[in-house]
Amino acid sequence: MKTDEARTFTVATDESLCALILGAKDRIVFVAPGITEEVAKALGRKFSDDKVSVTVVLDSDPEVYRLGLGTLEGLTALKELSDSQMLPLRRQEGIRIGLVVADDQTLIYSPIPQLVEAGSTSVEKPNALLLRGATADTLCEASGASDDSTPMDAEIGRAALTPAAVDAIQKDVQKNPPEPFDLTQKRRVFSSKLQFVEFSVERYQLTRQSVPVPAYLMGLAGDMQDRWHNNLRLLNMEDTAVLMEMDGKDGQKRTVSVDQKYIDEERKLIEKRYLIPVTGFGSVMFKSDQDSFEKDTKAFDDLLCRYFSKLEEQLGEKLQALTSSVVEKLLPSVKANPPEDYLRFGAPSGDDIAGLLRQDIESAVSIKTLLRQHKVKKVYKDIAYQSVKSDDFQKQLRMSLVKAKVPATRLGEIFKESNAVLKKGGLL
Repeated sequence: MKTDEARTFTVATDESLCALILGAKDRIVFVAPGITEEVAKALGRKFSDDKVSVTVVLDSDPEVYRLGLGTLEGLTALKELSDSQMLPLRRQEGIRIGLVVADDQTLIYSPIPQLVEAGSTSVEKPNALLLRGATADTLCEASGASDDSTPMDAEIGRAALTPAAVDAIQKDVQKNPPEPFDLTQKRRVFSSKLQFVEFSVERYQLTRQSVPVPAYLMGLAGDMQDRWHNNLRLLNMEDTAVLMEMDGKDGQKRTVSVDQKYIDEERKLIEKRYLIPVTGFGSVMFKSDQDSFEKDTKAFDDLLCRYFSKLEEQLGEKLQALTSSVVEKLLPSVKANPPEDYLRFGAPSGDDIAGLLRQDIESAVSIKTLLRQHKVKKVYKDIAYQSVKSDDFQKQLRMSLVKAKVPATRLGEIFKESNAVLKKGGLL
């Protein structure tokens, strides 16, 4: 019986791949969908060896790493090692076989998707062929790794796996990381790239506010009550403007006059950037935009907090003037007919009435009354399967997406039905 090292049918593991790579004296060709950290480090040890020619060809599809045909740590390590040695990496879209040529030895193997199965470590359950001799020359030439060929002559790996492509893979996998699944449990599932969003900002429009009349003051009603409301609607756009230091697009600080109009425009910009109104159903947003939406609404909330803090400081004198104006207009009538509360402890003097009236008006038009805590509200809701099956919803949604200039190529990808597998130990 042959030893494990002499077998033709064998098993490819990280350990066996590293052994082949580290034993090479002249040339290494590594072709696979992805790579693990252990194998990347083994290749890295050969990058700095001037006597060894190294060629690496990988796929650039992030799905490779979600399936477990490699690891993100391995890709990152390989990129750092290749950058340090100025060794270009190459790519072959859709490659799903593994190949290691080490001098005159050739290992051809079937990469194991770790998301689906752990893979064999026993030669009695082989997933690879170990060949020796001229086959290695043929494969090196086909890979553009021989002395007589260049990458442009190769059958695979003619394109470069650029740093930008590696960064794109890393970001994609980090944004949508892999999950462990159990293929024995399947369900029919519906998925959507859109979701409903309710977005609103409450209690920030000061110019629309009015303060109710204290009912016990002289029994005011009718025309006098209307004049009271008019007096308290003195916070116009100019009154609500404060100077604030903001970051400009060029990174420089600038001073901006922030008022109710400015805040309204910032709110509308967020709505225009992310929300797509669907007539009769509400607004939808692409799920991929949620992180950016959260970031921008947080910045908007911070703006409101800074704005109201400065406005509170600025309104002090304005409210004092407003209070004095209202007291001056109402004092003659109140003196002529004091409310019962003012007579509780005997007939008050004219100065007493003026003081009690000022106290009541100050309470009605205080900072606390006018500047109530604002609230930025966001509610996310998934789109129900029943809605998607509604012809009316489909029609209105499509019209809204087209109006929002969503590319036609994306329209057919928004809703999907498929068979899905459950996470190990979990529920769908």
